[in-house]
Amino acid sequence: MSAQSSSTAEQASGLQRCEAEAAHYALLRRLAPVIRHNMAGTLQPIAMVAAMLERRLQKADPDPEALLRNARDIVALSKEAAASCVDLMGWLAPKDNRPVRADAGIAECVGMVVTQLSFRGFSVTDNSGSIAAQLPQSVLRTVLTAALIGLTDAAAAPGKLLISAGFAEGVLSIHVDLKVPEVPEPVRAMDKPPYRLLDWQDVQALAQQESVRLTRGENRLTLQFEASAATDPQTLAETVQA
Repeated sequence: MSAQSSSTAEQASGLQRCEAEAAHYALLRRLAPVIRHNMAGTLQPIAMVAAMLERRLQKADPDPEALLRNARDIVALSKEAAASCVDLMGWLAPKDNRPVRADAGIAECVGMVVTQLSFRGFSVTDNSGSIAAQLPQSVLRTVLTAALIGLTDAAAAPGKLLISAGFAEGVLSIHVDLKVPEVPEPVRAMDKPPYRLLDWQDVQALAQQESVRLTRGENRLTLQFEASAATDPQTLAETVQA
């Protein structure tokens, strides 16, 4: 390879990285309200129990057993909140390529966007079922959530998102179809506009960065991830029962 060809390849590679980084930032900005809301939700029970404990301490004759229960509740809730916040921070900066079951990962991604999409008139139905496959959690979080947001951002009218999935020969395929009613509703105006819309160039850049194959058509897309068969007994048992 000549020096000029090598330089051109490096420039193209650098451009792709920049596009993926910009798309990832835009995705996180779109997810930020949900992440902030979920963090606040994990901390709220601690504040409620702490307020109850404070009121009991102010009584002339507090009940020691009730105080002890409140203290234990605060410890337990604090541990749960810390674990939840650490997990939510993984959306911003994943520490590793922790594997996740495909069905659990898909459900998690849907849970991150379903409320925001409902405000815009979209509904989501996850028909992926139990899948005996696992893949890096960060890959699924990045590409699937971007694809769901990108598909709805490009829609001319709100409708129902139908998600299905299958696993064969080391490939997890996720299909998303947007069904628009014959008489579509107008797109609902949002109180605050999003940071910016995600277009297909954003989704493609993220998919390419994570080595995910993206195929799209009108109101439809397919994502193909490299995955491995799940080996944990619980997943295999659930798959057999299904």
